[in-house]
Amino acid sequence: MFKKYKNPIAILCFLVVEAILYYFILTAGGDFLRYSSYVSIIVCFAFALVMGFRKNPLIVGGLLCTVGADFCLVMCQPIQQLWGMVFFLGAQMLYAIHLHKKQSSTPLLIGRLALTAAGVGIAILVLQDKTDALALVSICYYANLIMNLIVACTQWKSGKLLPIGFALFILCDTVIGLQVASGGYLPIPEDSALHNLLFMPFNLSWFFYLPSQVLIALSSLTKGTRNEKENEKK
Repeated sequence: MFKKYKNPIAILCFLVVEAILYYFILTAGGDFLRYSSYVSIIVCFAFALVMGFRKNPLIVGGLLCTVGADFCLVMCQPIQQLWGMVFFLGAQMLYAIHLHKKQSSTPLLIGRLALTAAGVGIAILVLQDKTDALALVSICYYANLIMNLIVACTQWKSGKLLPIGFALFILCDTVIGLQVASGGYLPIPEDSALHNLLFMPFNLSWFFYLPSQVLIALSSLTKGTRNEKENEKK
C-alpha cells in the first residue's frame, strides 16, 4: 500500500498513532478528549513538517494554521472563536495558493472571488445589524474551503488525498453548523432522524475532521507543482 512512498514505516507509524488517538476522541470525554483531539492535530502537522515540507511547504503551513485554530477552539477556556476562524481562514488561503500554483486558472480564481463575495453579501443581508467579524470570517473561510474542494477535484488525477480530505472537512463543518443552528436558527425536532444523526453518542464532527487532517498531511508527501517536479528530475 505504501510502496510508492519513500518512508512507508514512518507513514504506518503515523497512521497507527492517529488511529489510537481517533479511538480516544470517539470514546473519551472531558479533558482527556480535549487533549487527545489537540494532540492528534499536532501529530498531523509534525508528520507533514518532517516528511513533506520540502515538497509542499504550503500544505505544512496550512496544517500549522490548523494547529493554531484548534488551540483557540479546543484548548482555550473560554474558546476564542474569532481567532480560531481567522486561523482556519489562513489555512484555506495557503491551500488555495498551493492548488492554484499547481493549476493556474482564471475562471477558478474568479469563481473563488465571486463565491466569497456572494457569501459575505448574503450574510450581511440575512444578519443585518447582527453581522460581526466572526460571521464574515466564517463565511470567507467556508467559501474558500468549498472552492478548494472544487479546485482539488479538477486535479483529481494528480492526487486524490487532498480532495477527499477537503470533502471530509466540509462534512465536519456541516455537522457543526447544523448542531449550532438546531439551537435556535433551525429548530430540529428531538425525535427526528436528523437530530439523532447530529447528536450521536460519539463526536460526529471529529469523526470527519481528524481523517480530513490525516489525508491533508499525507498529501504533503506527493510532488508539488509541475515546475517542482521538473526541478527534482534535474
